[in-house]
Amino acid sequence: MLLSSHHNGIATAGGVSSSSGDWGGQSVRRRDIVAGVASLGAFASGVALFQIGVPSIDGENRDEAASGADSPVSVETIDARGSTDGAASVPADGVTILTFFVTGCGQCQTQIPKLAVAHEKLTDEYGAAVHFLSVTYQSIDRLPPDELRDWWEHHEGNWAVGYDPDSTLAARYGIVGYPVTTVIDADGESQFQETGVTQPDQIVEAVESALDR
Repeated sequence: MLLSSHHNGIATAGGVSSSSGDWGGQSVRRRDIVAGVASLGAFASGVALFQIGVPSIDGENRDEAASGADSPVSVETIDARGSTDGAASVPADGVTILTFFVTGCGQCQTQIPKLAVAHEKLTDEYGAAVHFLSVTYQSIDRLPPDELRDWWEHHEGNWAVGYDPDSTLAARYGIVGYPVTTVIDADGESQFQETGVTQPDQIVEAVESALDR
């Protein structure tokens, strides 16, 4: 246990302790406290990553991406608002705005409504020339379609949404992490990629630039 040492009822992080049972009568070196707090932070981060899961691109997926670089990658989509039960392929005709997320990620929850703003503007302006697709790294077993559907609607998603649990699509574009938004042109080339919360105007500008190529 990280919180293991106790003195007069006080738990100390990382085993940091005074040299006697009297906490008030002894001074603790600052660097020991900092080290203890850092250890606690690392432990908490490990728990969060264990719960959510970290997307990874293993050797097999990387090799598949390299060998099939000219062929579209297909992902499973669900029946949800703006999405149909079936599959979506990248690249597609026109420009694709592709976002990777996990539902337990706070920045991902912030990103979807911002994508919705860009989606409304771009589809009004360019129609079928632009395609939005958002995919989660989570598997169907960990995130059933009903749960994904509820999350999607709650966060204002209104376009194709699906799964990339093996990171096959992520591997194609060298993506690790979440949320990541990338703009893919009709030739399958990434023209823009941003990790973290991406603002609607950034997305619109990147798409318009890709359409002009």
